Amino acid sequence: MYLKSEEICGALRRGEDVSEAVSQIEWQLKKHYKMQEQDMRAGNQYSFAYDQKAHAWDALYDVSPSVGAYWDSIYPHIQTPKGRYSALLRFVCSREQFLNIPQTESVRLLRTLGWTAGDVMAAFLENRHDISRLVLSPDAVAEAVEADRDTALALMEGRDYDRYFSRGYDPYQHFEWLDFMYLFMGYEDRTFLQTAHKRKRLCRHCQELLERLDRGADRREEESGGRRENLDFSIFEGAVLGQKHLMASAAGQRLRKGNENNGYYVLSFHVVDEARGCGAAIRFEAFNKSPDYSNEERPVLGVCFYRFHYFLPFDYVPERWRCEQKDLPEDFVKRAHRAFSKLAGFDQGKKK
Repeated sequence: MYLKSEEICGALRRGEDVSEAVSQIEWQLKKHYKMQEQDMRAGNQYSFAYDQKAHAWDALYDVSPSVGAYWDSIYPHIQTPKGRYSALLRFVCSREQFLNIPQTESVRLLRTLGWTAGDVMAAFLENRHDISRLVLSPDAVAEAVEADRDTALALMEGRDYDRYFSRGYDPYQHFEWLDFMYLFMGYEDRTFLQTAHKRKRLCRHCQELLERLDRGADRREEESGGRRENLDFSIFEGAVLGQKHLMASAAGQRLRKGNENNGYYVLSFHVVDEARGCGAAIRFEAFNKSPDYSNEERPVLGVCFYRFHYFLPFDYVPERWRCEQKDLPEDFVKRAHRAFSKLAGFDQGKKK
């Protein structure tokens, strides 16, 4: 069923008629989702909540009656917050990976099926501090913030965590959300940051955030402009990375991870110039953070460039940040090319 689902997704991407192909596996899809729903209703939700993979069959929502019926009706039966957030991530990542459907579009669809804007924000925070190979688009989270400002502000002020998380308030999730609201969303009211809070760690983080906001306000972005030669970054597409070399090279170059809080996986490395607001990211299939027990190989998924006012590390670089290499200073682009060449082993004579 999996291979056939992948083939159908490929045909959908090419704009082909897939009705006959779907009909051939519809009985398998119906059986699969019936078993999932029965487990859900019986309270056996562990495997569902901890399923951290994108599945081709979940991407068939628009063409399979069984897939559509399942996702249309499942939300009320998911009994745990983690289950809701894992399902959200799996659905949007499956459609993006196999059909190239933007996550923002899939999240909007889920919000018509029961998921709330608060679920989207909480899913982002849960995912940032989880062990997961899936990531949620910050742009989709930003849309949720705009749709439900009250929940966004409640989480920013440290409220409602018992409502969205089984373990309740978590200071690190709170700090993450403060950074997101002020540095990514551009929330301007600094009253909460300037308040004398009882929690010392919260006071310290608020002070550090205030200092970042003040420093960032004084930065001036450098204009790229001018005539220049574009470097070939397509050589990295599909390049196979070795785990031990990748981790050692990234550490030696002091590259930034997309998410330091992921307890098990690393999914991207970034070259960053915070003074000029420049970034370049190389994304690859997930590696275990520790290469001590193996030396696996994974392909590069892509390279992108971005500009920011305040830097926040993301495995999923926000669409609103992305730009072309011509939009960045030439010396920075050369630096990124050298760094990624070293990660891929091209500087050691490895074939490009």
